[in-house]
Amino acid sequence: MIIDSQMTELGYSLKSYRVRNNITQQELAERLGVSTNTIHLWETKVCKPSMGSLLILSDMLNEPLINIIEKANRSYY
Repeated sequence: MIIDSQMTELGYSLKSYRVRNNITQQELAERLGVSTNTIHLWETKVCKPSMGSLLILSDMLNEPLINIIEKANRSYY
């Protein structure tokens, strides 16, 4: 089970995957139907993406969601 404090580390994980896949915040925002500010807020741990957004991100990045979450967990511990 993912606890709230672990989810806050998700922003770093998301940014890492986004950068590794050469996707800009603007490109990601357009694909998700959110603002670039929203992407920024996720990546700086101000707020968290919804599970629906995480599933879309996982698909876009061709990375299983569990891998993204586990990377966030490793950052947390």
